[in-house]
Amino acid sequence: MRIKTRLKVAVDILLFLSGLISMATGLALLILPSGPGSRAGLASASSSLLDLTTRGDLRLVHEWSSIMIIALIFLHLLLNWRIILCYAKNAFRTASQ
Repeated sequence: MRIKTRLKVAVDILLFLSGLISMATGLALLILPSGPGSRAGLASASSSLLDLTTRGDLRLVHEWSSIMIIALIFLHLLLNWRIILCYAKNAFRTASQ
């Protein structure tokens, strides 16, 4: 496989995974209680790198995965710009005939 094809596949996989993370954390933020007295999430005694037990942690992961989605969309469009232009030309050519 060519390097550009591998890069396109990697970008698409990362875009998909970032979307899943963003959706999961967004749903968790929607469902988990908020406000004073709610303990702001699921309290635990342990603290690790992937400790997502508070709304703040979930929001941080949600925001960064969303930023990653935006960056990957721009990279995806850049890598596929030529084919996007061909699709657009063919769509308007067929419509005008």
